[in-house]
Amino acid sequence: MMLKNDWLWDRKITINKARLILKDPANSHFLSISATLLARKNTPKEVFKYYLKPLDFLKNWRAIKRQMRKDNWNDPRIEFWQAIYEALREKFRKRGVDLKEETPSLIREENDFCKTIAEKIKIARKQKGLSQRELAKRLEVSQQMVSRIEKGRENISLLTLNNITEALGTEVHIEIL
Repeated sequence: MMLKNDWLWDRKITINKARLILKDPANSHFLSISATLLARKNTPKEVFKYYLKPLDFLKNWRAIKRQMRKDNWNDPRIEFWQAIYEALREKFRKRGVDLKEETPSLIREENDFCKTIAEKIKIARKQKGLSQRELAKRLEVSQQMVSRIEKGRENISLLTLNNITEALGTEVHIEIL
């Protein structure tokens, strides 16, 4: 079967180069190419047969999903691949395969600044009477993500901080001395 270059139409990369990148999750272009592939292909059978190993997909899905959101790919596509991820994860778990994700924590060691911001977010959420799940729904992220943010384990961007404060109906005041 001849593979078409249809999903790489705007990339200056050959199909063979893309396939090499997708075989190596440590490659600096892996997330970008994976996100493009999943945003433009909706046939898991084809994706896993010709481009991406199922285990690489499972172990890197969170980071790929984050890249898809960053690239502004539409939510229905992300939801589609999330469902594929969940079904595939269950299939591998039943086989006894260890699926520890390879995506590193964005904060390797505790950081006082991140912990301070995290605590303020947690306090504001509780003052508004919201659960982590309710805040997650407003932010369109998982409850686990809110938990990591509130524990200071996520190095969130200023835009994410802004989204959180909007979801909580609060404000951010930054003072640089």
